[in-house]
Amino acid sequence: MKFITPILFGMIFSQTLYQGPTSFSYSGAENGIFSSALDDTTNLGGALNITMNDSSSFMIMGISPQGENNFDLFVTILKDSIFPIQPRTWNWDLSVLDLLALVDNPLSLPNLAIFIPGLDSTFANQWLSFFTDTTNVNDSLAFDSLATSFFENLIDDMYIGLAGQISVEQITNQNISGTFNCTMLKPILSFPLITIDIDSGEFYYEPIELENLSITEDVKVPNTVTLHPAYPNPFNPISNINYSVDVGQIINVSIFDLNGRLIHTLVNDYHSPGNYIRNFSGHNLSSGIYFISLNNNYTIQTKKIILTK
Repeated sequence: MKFITPILFGMIFSQTLYQGPTSFSYSGAENGIFSSALDDTTNLGGALNITMNDSSSFMIMGISPQGENNFDLFVTILKDSIFPIQPRTWNWDLSVLDLLALVDNPLSLPNLAIFIPGLDSTFANQWLSFFTDTTNVNDSLAFDSLATSFFENLIDDMYIGLAGQISVEQITNQNISGTFNCTMLKPILSFPLITIDIDSGEFYYEPIELENLSITEDVKVPNTVTLHPAYPNPFNPISNINYSVDVGQIINVSIFDLNGRLIHTLVNDYHSPGNYIRNFSGHNLSSGIYFISLNNNYTIQTKKIILTK
């Protein structure tokens, strides 16, 4: 996700990105424990508070590793929000007919909760990229396309929030926290209905300040470089960093940790036009979230990668 100074888009576009743990237990048709925390300092989850064109949304996303190449995904979209987010409680109270309508229009409801257990890394990484892709603001804002794709491909695997509530209870300059519970239903024709109950849901997020990975644009600069998604991702211990260069120039490709600290510089040299692949090894690093940063002195593009050991 591109981070842009408020002076440029303050009247039409503002956003705050949060990082932190999301946790809950679930029971019913499927049972388990959901936790986006890999350890005390690393989480595969967070929230995005965004406003554009006089409307605001608050989105929560968490991914819980459940095994090799196997993840649970939880996403909540609260459209009827304000910016910046304030303490409030939202309710889910849907009929079965409401859920059936979602198949044709996934974002027709003001409050939507999605839970998908047993998701593979290909789909899980799309949601992580949504929160951190700096390549294009419009791509990051095209949540409807991402949600529609998921409904088309994973409708038989997902659960949709039917009844319950979510509360943002405490907000300070340093954190935002709250609780939630929800009964979720598979939106497929079956009898009896296939449901799970989410209980003891909690989230605790801190705002992310990644100044080293931000972009400040005073003039329009032609996009002459493209940072492509790394693969594999999540990875252990090698990931391939793939990027393309349209015009000869000096390129810096570096790895940062979640705190914006430089971990390793893969290359800082002149590049002729072409496609490039650099190998990044996390052999001596701990599990967690890292950022690939591509810098050509005009723009900075970043991608999130996840090291799992």
